Amino acid sequence: MNATYRLQLRPGFGFAEVRTLLPYLRRLGISHLYLSPITEARPGSLHGYDVVDHSRIREELGGAQGFSDLQQEARALGLALILDFVPNHADAGPTSFRWQDVLAYGPHSPYARYFDVQWDPLKPELKGKILLPFLGRPYGDALDGGEITLAYHGGRFYAAYHAHRFALSPATYADILDAARPLAREEAIDLAETVRAYRLLSPSQREALEALRPRLEDLAARIPLDRVLEQFTGERLHALLDQQFWRLAHWKTAGHEINYRRFFYVNELVALRVEDNDVFAEIHGLMGALVAEDGVEGVRVDHVDGLFDPHTYLERLRRVGARRIWVEKILAPDEILPEAWDVEGTTGYDFLNDAMGVLTWPGGEIPLDQIYRRFVPRTPPYPVEVYRSKLLVMRHHLAGELFRLAYDLDRISEADYHTRDFSFEALREAIAEVVAALPRYRTYLPHDRDQAMEVLRVAIHQGRQRHPAGEPSIFEFILRVLLGEVRPDLREAAMVWTGRFQQYASVVMAKGVEDTAFYRYFRLAALNEVGGDPRRFALPAEAFHSRARFRSLRRPHTLLTTATHDHKRGEDTRMRLIALAELSEAWRRTLRLLAPLVRRYGGERGPSPADMYLFFQTLAALWEGSHRGDLADRLLAYMHKAAREAKLHTSWLNPDPDYEAAVERFVRGVMDDPRLIRWLGPLARDLARYGFINGLTQVVLKITSPGVPDFYQGSEFLDLSLVDPDNRRPVDFQCRRLVLDEIEPLIQEPDAQVLQRMLAAGDERLKLYCIARLLRLRQQQPGPFRGSYQPLAVQGPGAEHFLAYAREGEAHVVLVVVPRFPATMDARRGFTSARVLLPAALVREAPTEVLSGRVLHVPEHLDPTGLPLPWAVFLTRRSVD
Repeated sequence: MNATYRLQLRPGFGFAEVRTLLPYLRRLGISHLYLSPITEARPGSLHGYDVVDHSRIREELGGAQGFSDLQQEARALGLALILDFVPNHADAGPTSFRWQDVLAYGPHSPYARYFDVQWDPLKPELKGKILLPFLGRPYGDALDGGEITLAYHGGRFYAAYHAHRFALSPATYADILDAARPLAREEAIDLAETVRAYRLLSPSQREALEALRPRLEDLAARIPLDRVLEQFTGERLHALLDQQFWRLAHWKTAGHEINYRRFFYVNELVALRVEDNDVFAEIHGLMGALVAEDGVEGVRVDHVDGLFDPHTYLERLRRVGARRIWVEKILAPDEILPEAWDVEGTTGYDFLNDAMGVLTWPGGEIPLDQIYRRFVPRTPPYPVEVYRSKLLVMRHHLAGELFRLAYDLDRISEADYHTRDFSFEALREAIAEVVAALPRYRTYLPHDRDQAMEVLRVAIHQGRQRHPAGEPSIFEFILRVLLGEVRPDLREAAMVWTGRFQQYASVVMAKGVEDTAFYRYFRLAALNEVGGDPRRFALPAEAFHSRARFRSLRRPHTLLTTATHDHKRGEDTRMRLIALAELSEAWRRTLRLLAPLVRRYGGERGPSPADMYLFFQTLAALWEGSHRGDLADRLLAYMHKAAREAKLHTSWLNPDPDYEAAVERFVRGVMDDPRLIRWLGPLARDLARYGFINGLTQVVLKITSPGVPDFYQGSEFLDLSLVDPDNRRPVDFQCRRLVLDEIEPLIQEPDAQVLQRMLAAGDERLKLYCIARLLRLRQQQPGPFRGSYQPLAVQGPGAEHFLAYAREGEAHVVLVVVPRFPATMDARRGFTSARVLLPAALVREAPTEVLSGRVLHVPEHLDPTGLPLPWAVFLTRRSVD
């Protein structure tokens, strides 16, 4: 594999449009197209993760024929495909036929086992029903307001609420058809017989009920059913709805009463029980057929931590025939993939954070901390924010799931006289404390027991400390259940509870940390990235080398990404922001200059200091090179989302219009103020300049480090995007094709002087040049990139400003030298005499510096400041003893 290129498919950008990109991507050096989900999704979906049918290729993208055409054309050009697969959940919408069948037949549906529904919830009124929290206001208000109506289509009756459709139980059709009697004439006998037939059947007699559909369709063609359905309002409609296998509710009830597992807490995405053999077989049928074909080389598993048993799932997926598997797994900074997982690696967030960390100047931590705390004086420490955020999510958004965990654990405790005195409330509080203390997404019991015990013991200890009033033995009981150390007759229940606990913990981490705490603490916003930890300000070079060497030995085909459809900030946005660590004094001065804007547009009725601090960081990073026409709108949309995610002054659950209006006044006021460009401009230009160097360093690291470089659509130009939906905007591929055509002669025959001028101008074409030049090197000389990784020593004053390593193949060696901390290096220019030590055993002849095209005489000690460009990638023959 040379490199992957991620494409976000959507209506209007499907298989046919991707085919037009194939020659461009091939010339760029891409070997694998990495496609967003291709299975049938909710109509109009812009991302494809709301799957309605895993067994069909999405028609809006071109259908099976369109995919086949893409596959054949890609194969002819030597390109393979990687498919993004969604095993965790499906759409809970009107086109999801399995879900609609479950709504119609409840637990009697053959698809009931597909979905993770609790048919015996703790609330008696919901027994045998599914809570559907899709109403925009309380049920009674929506019903009285006429927003809930009845509809008929294709031999089925539905309840309709705006765009939503909820299938009615056929066992209740008789009540509707009875109302049609006054309208029936010659159809009266047929109608009466149909009503009688429906009344004689129970929901468990699904086949017989389905057999009546032709009769109903015939009647619908002869009787004006719309006039019948209009009669069902108020009490009469409520009486009918009350007989269904579901119960409509205000969307705000979901956090406490929902009784189906969701993707995170998205009500429209219902979790699948893929651990069930039949469910696994059916939803992987199409995937198995596709990976068996030549041209589909791998699978990306979406949200692997949401699975009940990821270890077993991945084993089964390999048996389906997937040749290469990557998992979307968010690793904690000190975490590695379980050794037993038979996968190529992750989707690359671990590398993203390593690359950013090694390029962040550690000397900026204390100054930036001081500046932040001066601007936001009452900000809690980050660990406190994490703890509070996770508890908030559990109490308000995932309380129902926590309640169920506590109830099931209470059943286990009641079965043993040693633990039966533990109260339900005490168990619930203890579970919440343990989940809040978990330092990573989840554990993987019953597999990977040693790692799990280490993590759980820390969480148990912290949970007990934070909850001193709780009974200590409860925490030990939780640990024993998780480890399966219970009586033999309780082990099955303990195993199920452990799986549920681990699934729950992953959701709490995702929503509590990445989607809450990350929007509350902004010492250096770039560090608030998926898989990151804002406390880890910088990564020492030694740690970067150690992690790279580990990848080369254990996961040589793991993906190396720096941008995704889920990132918090674009790869070049982050590279500009980390330059603040080197420009802390300039940042301090700029904030002082901006103080009048804070007073004028902020003040007592303005946004919080934390939100204003986030805004100024974001604005400084995006100012240079962004299209000014839509920058204010982009920033406003981002700040509204950030404020809601923080859940402090407004939220998705309880929006505060006054606060959000204050945010808009502030953003618009600052952006329109003529003084802004004078006060912010100098810092923004420096961030753009040094961020450009950082960004190209990141490119070199990604392409030359152990693993497979992954490129997000459009990121071959500067990526100054923010979180979704900003990072999912359409890409101008025609412009990129033209630029590649334009610089092709330079790629073929590099001219150092031209490249130096491009660097001085911050010309984003240089990024495309570096990507194409280095990817072609990987294609032409794959040996070193499949070989070992050896750190190279850098010595002398200023050594911390360089990172160097070798990739060793059997015949050739690639030597890489990149700069770090360019702003600080500029300030110290003339005071560095760093030298990179090049082992003679690696170098046989004068090497070619690939980016500049120059053949250089390199002694044993290389002066990195004397190179044509800040980055050097040498190719040489390996010395043979």
